[in-house]
Order: sequence, then structure tokens, then C-alpha cells
Amino acid sequence: MDSVLRKLGLKKGESTKETDARKRLQKELFSFQKGLEYGFPHRPSSLGHDSSLGFLAIGTATGALYIYGKPGLQFTGQHGNLVPVQQITFLPEQARCLTLCGDSSLHLWEMNTKNGIASLDEIKTLKLDASQAKGIVCFCLSSTGNEILLGTDGGGVRVVDFETFALSSKILTLDMLLEKASDDLKANPGQVQVILQHPTQADKFLVGFSRGVLVLVDAATSTVHQTYNVSQQLESATFQKNGEEFVTAHADGSYAVWTTDEGSKPKESITTPYGPFPCKAITKIVSTSATGGSFLFFSGGMPRASYGEKHTVSAICGEKHVVFDLSSKVVDFLTVSTANTESTNEADLQSLVILAEEELVSIDLSSEDWQVQHLPYLVNVHSSPVSCMFHVDKVPQTFWDKLTSVGSPQTAAYSAKSFPINGGKVTVPDAVDKELLITGHEDGSVLFWNVSIPQFVLLYKLNTADFFVRDDHPPQAVDATEDAWPPFQKVGKFDSSCDSPRLRIEKIAFCTPSETLVVAGASGQVIILKFSAEVSTAEQKTTPVSVTDQSSAWNGPDALALKTEFKLSPGFQPVNFVQMNPPASCTALALNTEWQLFAVGSVFGFLVYDYLSNKTVYAKGTQVPHGGKHGVSRSKSFQMTFRESFRQLRKRGSSVEAKDHKTKTDSKPEDAPKPEDDKKEGQASSEAAAASEPKENGPQESKETAAPAPAEGTGTAEEAKIEDKKPEDADAEAGATQPAADVGAAEKPESVGVKESEAGPEATKHEGEDKTAPHGDLDEKSRDHSVTFAPSTPSKHSEQSGDVSVGSPLCAIRSLSFAETFVTNAQTHLPTLWVGTSGGQVLIYQFGFPAAEKRSEEEIQITLAKEIHLRHRAPVIAIFVVDRDGRPLSSDLSGGHRVLVCSQEQLKIFSLPGLKAYNKYKVSLHHNEAKISHVAFSTFKSKSDAEYKEKDLVCLTNRGDVLIFSVPHLRPQLKAGLLPKEGTLGEHTAVLTTNGFGFYQPYPSQLEKFCLCATGHALLSCALELKEGMRPVETVEEPPVLAKEEKAGEKNKEPEQKKETAEVTNDVEKALDEKETGKVFPVSNGGSGDGLDDSVTPGDITADSIKVHLTEMGIETSMEVTCHEVIENKMVVKTTERTISDAEGVRSEKKIVVEEKSSRVESSVQGGNPAVAVGGD
Repeated sequence: MDSVLRKLGLKKGESTKETDARKRLQKELFSFQKGLEYGFPHRPSSLGHDSSLGFLAIGTATGALYIYGKPGLQFTGQHGNLVPVQQITFLPEQARCLTLCGDSSLHLWEMNTKNGIASLDEIKTLKLDASQAKGIVCFCLSSTGNEILLGTDGGGVRVVDFETFALSSKILTLDMLLEKASDDLKANPGQVQVILQHPTQADKFLVGFSRGVLVLVDAATSTVHQTYNVSQQLESATFQKNGEEFVTAHADGSYAVWTTDEGSKPKESITTPYGPFPCKAITKIVSTSATGGSFLFFSGGMPRASYGEKHTVSAICGEKHVVFDLSSKVVDFLTVSTANTESTNEADLQSLVILAEEELVSIDLSSEDWQVQHLPYLVNVHSSPVSCMFHVDKVPQTFWDKLTSVGSPQTAAYSAKSFPINGGKVTVPDAVDKELLITGHEDGSVLFWNVSIPQFVLLYKLNTADFFVRDDHPPQAVDATEDAWPPFQKVGKFDSSCDSPRLRIEKIAFCTPSETLVVAGASGQVIILKFSAEVSTAEQKTTPVSVTDQSSAWNGPDALALKTEFKLSPGFQPVNFVQMNPPASCTALALNTEWQLFAVGSVFGFLVYDYLSNKTVYAKGTQVPHGGKHGVSRSKSFQMTFRESFRQLRKRGSSVEAKDHKTKTDSKPEDAPKPEDDKKEGQASSEAAAASEPKENGPQESKETAAPAPAEGTGTAEEAKIEDKKPEDADAEAGATQPAADVGAAEKPESVGVKESEAGPEATKHEGEDKTAPHGDLDEKSRDHSVTFAPSTPSKHSEQSGDVSVGSPLCAIRSLSFAETFVTNAQTHLPTLWVGTSGGQVLIYQFGFPAAEKRSEEEIQITLAKEIHLRHRAPVIAIFVVDRDGRPLSSDLSGGHRVLVCSQEQLKIFSLPGLKAYNKYKVSLHHNEAKISHVAFSTFKSKSDAEYKEKDLVCLTNRGDVLIFSVPHLRPQLKAGLLPKEGTLGEHTAVLTTNGFGFYQPYPSQLEKFCLCATGHALLSCALELKEGMRPVETVEEPPVLAKEEKAGEKNKEPEQKKETAEVTNDVEKALDEKETGKVFPVSNGGSGDGLDDSVTPGDITADSIKVHLTEMGIETSMEVTCHEVIENKMVVKTTERTISDAEGVRSEKKIVVEEKSSRVESSVQGGNPAVAVGGD
């Protein structure tokens, strides 16, 4: 029984179930909710605008649909199939839109608000098969809203009745449309390229074919009024507002103006704006009249030879001509106008909105020089790819005001007019805590975002690339001078190529009270910055720090060269630069502004730096020397597996022999062997087996043996012998063997004690799983790790990797943490540094600070106090020192501290200062080999009791799940599916906040906020204002009501036993549905939470429980229940068959129920054991 409890991470007497009160409290504290997706949609494919209500819609190549209104108001929908959205058209004044997808399906969407939350609902869908029509290319909604004209790739036009959302009998055949065209075009006119409704005559439509023929047809009478022959391949067309003229765009980069009455030739000669050399196609053209004059906009048309690679949108108004140059391909564009009250034919043209593949740009057409407008959303998060994120909550208002004041001049180049999209209403909370999200990017920039409410506003930008000399120079932008042709104007922020990957920001640490920012980069550069509102000019120099003497092993690029002098703008200004050597990427960073220290690590080692005195406190290399046999591999070699097998055989044999001998000699029952004796015998046999094996790593062991003896007062030879003799009891002997630390000791003796790697191959029993001890709960815990105690040593500026003791699996630094706690004894608390490596090792250092007035003269003393070696050797990604209640340590120095070590595979708590194992939870074992990628403490408040709150541990795994654990019990509280199983990008850049929220990247261009607390909200309250009667009332057909006689007949046919069996079937299906579709669920299993999913749990209804119930009623029953479900056209036919044998005889009853269902569930219950198979459609 003890071994089972140990496997589940429990102790004797500890319950495996949460109490009912705790389950109710879980619902009050935890709730998973996804919020808005900030940034720019991934792979946009279409653009739409609702001019009546002020909404903007973007469709993507993955079937997503985003509709934006005022800042904070966003509607999100997803088409059933992952097909591109080709066209979006809004229904005026109805908050509805039509979308056409790449699979020739037409969808009707409706914007609603449910309890103040924006909702986008799909109302109707029309999917045409090949027999009805060929692939749909485009569509046009009539101004009356009664009909939808569909253009097909075969050249025909079909008509859809909007009310029924089905094909009508009206068809505009190809022969009818091309009755006046030439015979060549009649044979093959190409697909329907465009369908436009006449601006003033609602029954007339302009239908254009790809081979260059256009037809003006009256859809009501199915008659052709005019046919227009274009000599080039048609790409796009647009009507003038008066309806008397239209413009066509062609594949050779030209356009032509036509009158509706003349079809033989255009009104003017065909114009090639950037000819005469061959040009690219003009993909879209828009012509409009406004109070400022006539405007012409078109995309493309650039000369192939000189500017064929550019992505442009040209704007022409009279003599003014500008070519807007973007960094990514143009997807679509449109104009936003405001109706002019003095004239119904003209409007005030406000903006030109350009949708590119990587960004959205809005041009203010009312300004004199057509400036770019500042976007309140759809911001370019990935102007340079995001490399890391850091969240700050409860920002003081004073610092917030200073940050916004220095950031506002950075937007001075934008237009003064705001973004014209302002549909809907949003309720913004009055009082909210200020929150910052700091993002680091590949080009060395650091951006500060306002995430206090569900909006995403850039406040300030810091560019660290300005501090370094760059070898590569970005291409110079083409100046739009009077002589330049075409007149380019660069717009947009997206940069398709990073300046230098060495500038990438890897880690960020920020302290709000001291206004100190530390950033670490991909070339080992560390920059310490302080906030200043003044402009200054400073001369800076870099402090190089070497963490290893193996510089010859570095084959990467050299370190970045610092500029000798540079101008510092208001904001964060550098006060010092530190360069790690070798210049490898920084992997961990910790900042303590109270001690004015920071620690930074890489794959070669770590250093501690005093930025007050600008001195290096400590540097240590953690790379194994060349030729060393101790690598970071966690896989078993053949030699290790072979030796381990023999050790287990010898250990088993010696244990059995000792037990048999004791049984024969002892005759009294009270003299039976005790568990403690067994433990000692097992330890002795293990020691004998280890002694019989030849020693590995002879040269390194001889080196450690030859080390100087411990200094006086730091431990006796007997203590060392005891520790060496019983490595599994290291944690139990912690208090006895650990001497009092003397920070000013004169010598540095070698660490005493056997580390985990010296214990032989038993340390690698299973990757990701700790070794299980044969006896006792203490044995299990102690074998999970090995603790090495090192006496006090003086500070040493560079401890090279050659000084690493034998067998230490030191490697890359994965986590760093400062804390003031009890390490040496329970009476003295000291400043400490906790270092976690990728080999499952934790190094514990303690500091000795000089007096404040002597800080610049005397050195800070640092000593390696203890070490922890995790047996499963998984990377240690985070270390937290917590108080007696399991909360992150703040100012509580009364004792009872513990340390929570978070590796990729498990969570484990040790008591301080003894480092005895207190509790653990194996994440990889209970969650399908998942590995933890991010971890943080968060505060959760009860939604019913404002006074109650607790701090729990939040983890994000590489499988996309968010897990919440109570501390120190490590009981699972919530599990939520956040990311897809293949979502590696979101896992890498995610950040968990301290207030129950989080951010991650579903796509490189987007950031999404999610909420884990029941009191938090990731969305703003919003509302829609529609005119009365604008939306048609949907009629819902009620199901037919059965006659009373039929109902009575049905009741008489169902006896009591049959009703009970039907309830069993429904309960089984309900449980299956909840298990299949439930993405978020509170976890009720207690202890460490075994995470096992039993097929039958207490409270489940099975066939056996039914038999017991019927037996208690006095009915002897032999029953077999079989349930089958089959889906046919989204209808479930459920058959329930039952055979009952009792005193009245044997009879069979069968019931068939037809119901709607969207997934297949097949279940069978036989002999009381349910066998379940769940599958999708």
C-alpha cells in the first residue's frame, strides 16, 4: 500500500479526493476564458467595410473572420472548413455580412451581443455542388437585398433568393449574356471576373469576363443592354458614382474609361501609367468622386524590369500622384467616406485602407501630404518577430504618466485624425490597475504595450540596436522627390528582413519601483537601463566577463561592438553594458534591485554583477571539460544498462538471502524484522554491490581524493564518511552534516558528499521518472535527489569549469532566482542565489555584503552552500522560495520556508534549510508525457467573497495545456486546453501573469490574452445600435404536437423497468459527450493528483448497479443492455435493446430514438463493465 501511495505522490492517511467545499471553491476561483486576439490576422485574404455602421472585416486563408469596430470591440468567427475567405460584403444597417469561401460556399453572418459580450453567429450556409453550378468566383448583393448574383468559373451567373437562401429558378445563361459578343468570345469567354450593380439603376448589372468582354444586363428582364470588348485580359472594374462611366483594369498594367452607352471603344485611349515598358497587372481599381476632386486608386501596374518586386497602391487626384510602397504583398484596399449633406452624389473621402499580407495601413486623404494614420488596433506586433515577453502589473500612476509622455513624441509623424472605423459601443471600466506587456524583438527593439483593458496600445519603443555598431546597413528608402518616377512613398512598419540576429532580445527583467530595466541578448550582451526624462549624451564602455576558459570552443560570431558615443533620448537610457564571453545567447536572467545585483546565464555558465559598483561579483563556467565523460545526455548507454541489471540482481539476491537467514534464526514473532532493518540491509547490500564494481572516471576521482581536507569548523571526517556511506539519506542528515557557514573563510575545500552521478547507473533508472526506493516513504523521497553540502569559501571572480567537482551534470543555465531565506540553519537567513541547469542540478549560493558605505571598496562575498541533483535530470526551468503557507516569499522571514523546484517533468518541494523532500507531482507521468515550458505564481480571488484570495502555481505545457496547482500540496485545480498540440510558437513566447491572466502567440502576427480567474474578464462589455425594423424577424417552425391519445399510448407502452434502462443509456451518452467536448474541467483528485482516468468511478451508473437495484426491489433479473448509435446526414438513430428474464418469463424490448447530433458515439454496456469507443465524424 505504501508503494502505491508513493507512486501517487501521497502520504499515509492523506485523502485522494478534494472535499465538496474545495470543489465549490474551485468554481469560485478558477475559470478559463480566451480574450481578444491582438495584432494582425494571420494570412489575410479579403477585406470588407460597412459604411453604414462603421465596421471593418478581414477574412483569412484559414477561414477566420474578424470584424472590428471601436477600440476594444471585435467579433470573431470561424468557417467550418479551413478554406480562404475570398469576398466579404455587408448588408447595410443590419450588422450582417455575406462571405464567399474558396470551396464555393456562401455564408451569412450576424453580429450580436450576448450578456454584453460580442458574438458572431453563422445564420445560413449555401453550398453548391457541381450539378448546380461550377465553382463560384464572385458575387454581388443587390441594393434591395432580395437577390444575390453568383459568378462562376464556367462563365454563367446564378441567382440566389436571399430570403430562402437557395438557388432561384432565374438563370443568366452564358448564351444569353454573350449574344452580342464575337464568336471567339462566345466559345471561351473565361470565368466571371467581376459583377457590379449599376449605381442608379438597381436592376442593371455589369458582368465582366476574364478574356476582356463586359456585358450590361438587366437581371429583371434577362436582357442585354450593351456589350463592351476590351483588347486585354480583364482584372477589375469600377463604376463612377453617377453610373454614366466605368473604369476597367487590365493584366498589362493599363486601364481604360468607358461610357455605359458606347461599347465599341473606350471614352479615352487606354492609359498605361508606368509604361511604355512592360508592366505588371493592375489587380484592383477604384474610381470615386469627392469634394476634393476625382480620385483614382489602383494596386500594381509597376514596370516589370525595374520595380516588379515592389508591392504598391497608387493614388491619383488631379496633379497629385503618390505610389504607396509596402513591404509585403497587397491583398486588397478600399476607401472610407463620409456622406456630404450638401450633395448626395459626392462625399468627403476620409481614408484609404490598404490590407497587405503582413500589416494594415490607413492613409489620411484629407491631409495635405496624405499622412499615415495611427492604428488603435491591428497593430504590427511582428514588425520584427517577437522573441520574448515580460508582464508588469500594478504599475504606479506616476511612472505610467512619465512613460506615456516620452512615448507620445514617437507618434508625432502620424496624422492628427483618428482611425475612421468606429462601429458599436464599448464600456471601458473606470478604475483598473495599470498593466504593461514588454516585448523583445529580433531587431533588438523593446516595446511597451498598454494591456490594462482588452486593448493593445503601444506606449513606448526602445531600440537597443542604436547602441551598437552594425556591419550590415539597411537599404536606403527611395526619396519621393520631384524628379523621381514613380513617386514612391514608403508606408508601413513591417520589416521582412531582420538587421542582425545577434541583436535579438532573449530575456527581460524590469523593476517598477526603481525604474530599472535589464535586457539580455543573443550575443551575450546585457544592458542595464534607467529611466530618465532628459536628453543626454554619454560615453559608454562594455565590461567583458569571461565565464569559461574554453574560448577556443566558440565558433560563432564575435561580440557586438559598442558605439563610443551616442545621443540618449528621453526614456530608458543605458548606464552600463556587460558582455559575456563566449558571446553565446543568454538563457536566464534575474534582477534584484534591493541588492542592486543581476545574474545572467548562458550555455557556458553564469555571472553575478553588481551594477551599483559596476563590478563582477562572481563568474562560473558550467561546461564539462573537453574529454570529460559526464555529458548532459539523459539516455541510457548499453554499458550503463548492463551494469544496472547486474546490480539489481545482486541486490535482490542479497536481500532475499538476508531475509531468509533472519527468518530461520528468529523464532519469536515479536523478533520479526522491522522496516528500518530492511532499509539498512538494503542500503548495505547496495553499498556492497557498488563496492564490487570497478570505479569509473579514475582520473577525476583521484583528483577529488587528493583535494585538501575540509577547513577547521566546516565538518569532520566522520560526517563525510556517514554522508558518503548513505547517499539516500542525504536529506535526512542535512541538519547534522551541514556546518555553520562562515562567509569569510580563508580556504575553499572541495565539496564533500556523494553526488547523484557518483551513485552509479541507478541514477538513470528512467528518463523523466525518479527512482523508486524499495522501502518507506522517506526512502522514496531521499532517492529522488542527492544533496551536496559545501563549506564556506571566499568570493572568486572566475571559477573555471576545471574546478567543477567530479560527476556534476553541469551544463546550460535554465533558471536564476534571488531570495533571502534559511540555507545553512533555521536561525540565520541570508541572501541567496538559486541556479537551475539543464541537467537537473540546482546550485545554491549565499552572499555576504559589506557595509553600505564600503560597498564600492570591498567585494561582495559569495559561497556555494548546497547542491540538489534531481534524479530524472530534467532541465530546471524555475525555482521559487515560498513561506510556510506556500506563497512566494516577500517579507516573511519568520521561518518555515520551502523551495519549489520546477523541472520540465515534475514539481517538487523541499523544506529549508534541511532540503528534505516535502511533496512532488510528476507532470509528465500524469499528463501524457507533457513537459512544462512556463510556470508562474498567480493570485486568484473568489467571485463571491472579495476578501478571500489565494496564490497558486500556473503551468503551461508543451502540449498546449494550462495547469493550476495548489501549493504546497501540489493538487491539480484546473486543466484547460489553450494551444493546439503543434502550437510550438505560442509555447515559446507565452507569458503567465501574476494576476491570473496570460498572453501567447497563436500566430507570429497575433497575441491573444486568456483569463484563468473567475473574477477576471478578457473582454469588454459592448453593444450594437440598430435601427428598428432593419433586421428581418426570423420565423421558427415549432415541432408538431402529438395528440393526447398518441401520448397516452406511448406512456402505456413503457413499463418502469424500461424507463430506468433508458436513463442508464442517456447517462452513459451524457458522460461520453462531456468527456469528449469538455476542454476545461476542475480536477478533483487530491494529494499530488495521480491524473489517472479510471473507467469506472464511484457514482457511475453501470449494468451491475442496475442489477443490484432491481434485486433490492425483489426482481430476479438477468439483463444485457446494448446501445448503438449511427449517424446518417447529421441525424443519430439510437437503438436501445433489452432482454429481461424474470418470473414472468423471458422477453425482449427494443426502443428506437432519432435525434440530432454532430459527433459519433458508439457505446456498449455488457456484464456491468462499460466499453466505450468515441470518434469524430
